[in-house]
Amino acid sequence: MESNIFNNYRDWLDAQKMPKGKRSALLAGLELFAQNGYDGTSTAQIAEKAGISQATIFKYFKTKQDLLMDILTPIIQNFIPMYRDDFFDNFEKHSGNLETLIHFVVNDRYKFLKENTDSVLILFSELLINPDIRKLFSKLVFDSRPVFTKKVIKALQSTHQVREDFTPMETIRTIIGQLLPYFLQQHFLPETIKNEDEDLESIEKIIINTLHK
Repeated sequence: MESNIFNNYRDWLDAQKMPKGKRSALLAGLELFAQNGYDGTSTAQIAEKAGISQATIFKYFKTKQDLLMDILTPIIQNFIPMYRDDFFDNFEKHSGNLETLIHFVVNDRYKFLKENTDSVLILFSELLINPDIRKLFSKLVFDSRPVFTKKVIKALQSTHQVREDFTPMETIRTIIGQLLPYFLQQHFLPETIKNEDEDLESIEKIIINTLHK
């Protein structure tokens, strides 16, 4: 697997073979959709940001919606699965005790969220309103469940420290329920973040206390 060569979606996109104008439009759309939202971004703004004409945008994308889907579809179908598989493989390497595993999960997933802020913000905003994106993302979650159960839940249970009444979905909600709000807090309310390391350590403790027998 070569997912470690990419730090974020931008790096992954740069490595894909496509015309320069198309890549510029995708990168500009990624940034502007994350900053202003889909409805708050015009193709004229994307063209200006990308340093291309609107005609070039419509050469590669029939509509602004097509541009959005061309950003999010590879993220859901290619980029996230690569990092998912890499995460699962590394998770097994950190098995041993609950504290070690949760420390890895919190720091690895938080790093992923920060390095892909634009992609994550667009994805979550579109999940609320776009049925096509919800369908793609639901398939990703469904396809990930067997591997998650086999590797992550198995590793957690091997510590003999996790509550037996916790289902895989409850475990996911416990972890995401702590990490995602903190990620959004850092993005929208950065002035409220005083010490990131201490905050992440606190998140680890909350998750451990919730999962621990």
